[in-house]
Amino acid sequence: MRYLFTILSSLLLSSSVFSQQWIDKKYTYDSLLNLNYGSEIGFDGQLDSLKLDLYLPNCDDPSHLSKRPLIIVIHGGAFIAGDKSETSVQYTCRQFAKRGYVAASINYRLGFVADEQSWTCNYPNYSCIFATDSSEWYRAYYRGVQDAKGALRYLLNRADSYRIDPSNVFLTGESAGSFISLGAALMDVNSERPIQTFALSNVPVPNPNTANCVYNSGANLNAQGITRPDLGGIAGTIEPSTVPYTIKGVGNIFGGMFSNLMAQQAPGVTKPSIFSYHQPCDIVVSIDSAKIFWGLSWCMTNGYGCYGIANTPKSYGSRTISDWNTNQNMGYTIQNEFTTTPFPYSFVFGQASCTDQAANPCHAYDNLMLREGNMAQFFANLVTTSPICDTTALGIPTNEIPFGFRILPNPNSGEFTVATDELSPESAIEIYDCFGNLILKQYLINEQTKIKLSVSPGVYFIEVGTPIKKIRSRMVIRNHS
Repeated sequence: MRYLFTILSSLLLSSSVFSQQWIDKKYTYDSLLNLNYGSEIGFDGQLDSLKLDLYLPNCDDPSHLSKRPLIIVIHGGAFIAGDKSETSVQYTCRQFAKRGYVAASINYRLGFVADEQSWTCNYPNYSCIFATDSSEWYRAYYRGVQDAKGALRYLLNRADSYRIDPSNVFLTGESAGSFISLGAALMDVNSERPIQTFALSNVPVPNPNTANCVYNSGANLNAQGITRPDLGGIAGTIEPSTVPYTIKGVGNIFGGMFSNLMAQQAPGVTKPSIFSYHQPCDIVVSIDSAKIFWGLSWCMTNGYGCYGIANTPKSYGSRTISDWNTNQNMGYTIQNEFTTTPFPYSFVFGQASCTDQAANPCHAYDNLMLREGNMAQFFANLVTTSPICDTTALGIPTNEIPFGFRILPNPNSGEFTVATDELSPESAIEIYDCFGNLILKQYLINEQTKIKLSVSPGVYFIEVGTPIKKIRSRMVIRNHS
């Protein structure tokens, strides 16, 4: 019995330590900004260049075998606005990189064909949220899903360079970014593709008062009408890949779905666990089921004397998603964090009234730090990657840890010193780019070797040692001084 108790205690302790690895913020990180992960055709028929920012935890473990879980964070903005550099998006990426994740924030194609009617209503850019019909919402969402899948494949194709564990992938997003995260994780069979994403009839040119809409900046809108071609398969065309991967979890932050994507599943695909945060007083995306901007439309027509927002599709919010899972016995693990304040259908009075939401919007966090931390705890229990910087987890006996070296400074602008504590006649330094191309090999003649590289900013890998014993580390080169 004592032996069994010892085993159980060890398992429980190791499980606790293992989970804590992905909760505690104990790493510094490097960032690589504005990496171009692909290009795709936007709503106006022009080619959009798509970029991502990458946050990499610093951990010079004695083996290059260790991997990190990947989390992709997707911004909101009603599919017509927003950016990967938004404060809450950057915050989430940084906090997860500090926990040991490789974190990426992505941009995706924005915009839809606006309505030809005038919806000015004396509010700047009010007409920008009126699409020509509800199909445009589905099409904008679908383009975002394709782009998220493409960004994921881009990163998986470079998994070795960025030390990503493809079997531990997580997606999260806010608002529209949540719709895209859920879509990228769960839309895995062609029958789930929205019918509105196939070829549709032409639509009229938008009303001139939409010219200042951010998504129309530089748009090429044909005066003879706007064509709406078939948008292609659910995977999109960016970065084809054969790398197998598993999406372990999705963070659904005041978002939802346009259809039940949990009802069907491709063979052999793991069901991702879902963390959902939502407020019942959300007037943009209902926690239950209603048209997009359901509560905002009520406010605009009952207090501001404006038009209700037309041509929006019905969405299914976080509570409906959870109810589907429970009532239909779908087998997903879902952790719900719902607040309790309902929308009171009052323009002036009460918490979450129309006037109160101007200062305290319910389509937002009540506490960003709390919700992000709770999501990290939920995800930590799903991670099966060996802890980074842990030589025992990598199967390396302590007495066999190789010699060490340091890169000073790191990051740098291309000029740096390699300091090593072991030399032999065969000691050499080899530097590789993120695609595995050797860009420099130099023998070491003393314990501190100065090097100057004229290369593009990015991540590079340095191997130091002899042909039979060498170790690798990562170096970041930023803009040259």
